[in-house]
Amino acid sequence: MAWTDFLLSMVVAVALGSAPSTATPGSCTLIEVNAGLCSVDASVGSDEVTISGSASSPGSSGSSGSSGSSGGTASRGSSSAKARSFECDAIVEGRCLVRKVRPVPVDPAPAIQPITLRDIASFRPAPGIQYMEPNGWVVPGLDANFYSVVDQQLVNGTLLGQPATVRFTPIAWHWNYGDGSAAVRSTRGATWAAQRLNDFDPTPTSHVYETEGEYLIRLSIDFHAEYRFGGTGFVPIRGTINLPANDLHVTVTGAKTVLVEHDCVANPSGPGC
Repeated sequence: MAWTDFLLSMVVAVALGSAPSTATPGSCTLIEVNAGLCSVDASVGSDEVTISGSASSPGSSGSSGSSGSSGGTASRGSSSAKARSFECDAIVEGRCLVRKVRPVPVDPAPAIQPITLRDIASFRPAPGIQYMEPNGWVVPGLDANFYSVVDQQLVNGTLLGQPATVRFTPIAWHWNYGDGSAAVRSTRGATWAAQRLNDFDPTPTSHVYETEGEYLIRLSIDFHAEYRFGGTGFVPIRGTINLPANDLHVTVTGAKTVLVEHDCVANPSGPGC
């Protein structure tokens, strides 16, 4: 007798009141019953009959991965039964010897793509401003001091449809001195006075011109960016943004020494002023 035929007969028998609450023979061989590999239970409720069964695979020491259950319900007086869905690993003479619950595969959660510099294109920091000492002129062979004014900046806006804040931090200064030489500095520089130095003293951002002429000095600054949503902490964004600062024009010319009684501030009409 096939397993489904046995389930149907049990439903009919119990519905007619002629079957006990538990039945094991009929669908199982004697070897299966003695080995505890196959059993069937039936219970009668107020308005339905529930039939369940289980089977174990030989050699198993536990129920994990090697046992399962199946069953069905039928209204009292009905001649049909619906078995619960299950899978059989082995079927012998129409009987399911090993039933396992197959886990339903779950699609993995989509990976969250990191924020990139392209995503924050609408967030723009103010570019830095460069200055020099002396202002606009240089003596050949002496240091000209270059520096910039730029600070860390917070820019608010919308990122991926949400209110966000992007923090820009200057980290590198690219100077092109116009005479064929260039340098990358890790400092914005400062005035001679702020560094407690004398005029024409060398500084971390100064440059010496050896030849007279007119030169164009260009500066660009690298910014590191971080973002945050609401009150969360800032998250770094890979890469840097390079923004140009203003250009400077300098005249490199020789200095003339003139002996005067007063300087040009005290006596603007004096010789050489």
